[in-house]
Amino acid sequence: MENELDQISNKGILDENTLETVEENIYFEIKIYARGLVKVYDGDNALLEPKKSHRVQVLIKRQFPYAGGLEIKWITSIFHPNLDPLENKMKSGGGTGYVCLNVLKKWSKLSDLSTSVNALKLLVEHPNAQDPLNYPECLEAAEYFKANPMQDILEEEEDIFIIE
Repeated sequence: MENELDQISNKGILDENTLETVEENIYFEIKIYARGLVKVYDGDNALLEPKKSHRVQVLIKRQFPYAGGLEIKWITSIFHPNLDPLENKMKSGGGTGYVCLNVLKKWSKLSDLSTSVNALKLLVEHPNAQDPLNYPECLEAAEYFKANPMQDILEEEEDIFIIE
């Protein structure tokens, strides 16, 4: 586990202030730098604005590096079909923090935290609209990304996108 933490720390994404050991588990938060979208409201209009940094909770359990030894929860608000952030502004009480990522589902002893972080970055920038989480906000994001691929959005010059 120390090697995993060293790798994350060397990337400059570990929030040292959140690092905590509880029993045999290690909890901390990291920052993911990837261009995603967040839904904001301007009067009656729903707008999508770029968001370039995101916070994620990580729990490394005692059974790490084996399956079930790593839990990841998305913290910051994001408009995405595969993420249900804890800070979900569209839901009263927030979201689940659930991250739909195959790297976490198909964990092997060869998997590591650094690979998972890289996969999260790729997930933000390449939403899978064909396999959304079953939450209204995620389903809405899936429909949006089916009609507006993220690659096209990233090429846009404007920083605000109106949701029709």
